[in-house]
Amino acid sequence: MNWTAANGTTYTDEQIEQWATAQETEPEYTGSHLAPSKPGRPVTIGKNAQPFTIRLDEARRNKITALAKKMNTTPSGLVRDLIDAM
Repeated sequence: MNWTAANGTTYTDEQIEQWATAQETEPEYTGSHLAPSKPGRPVTIGKNAQPFTIRLDEARRNKITALAKKMNTTPSGLVRDLIDAM
């Protein structure tokens, strides 16, 4: 099968397979410049969790974001913790 790039250049499946398996393709790439991955959504919120959206003005959003950063959590995690504390 042939594939066409946005600039009009065509490539074959064989060419793409060679690129994907070539050992000489960026052998110096280590990924060390990448930051550590962050965990996804916490399991503690349960399987049946549903999104809950609220509208906040910029000042309120900034307060939540700043406090979450100070507490080393996410804005969503901070709001969940606040609700749990009620």
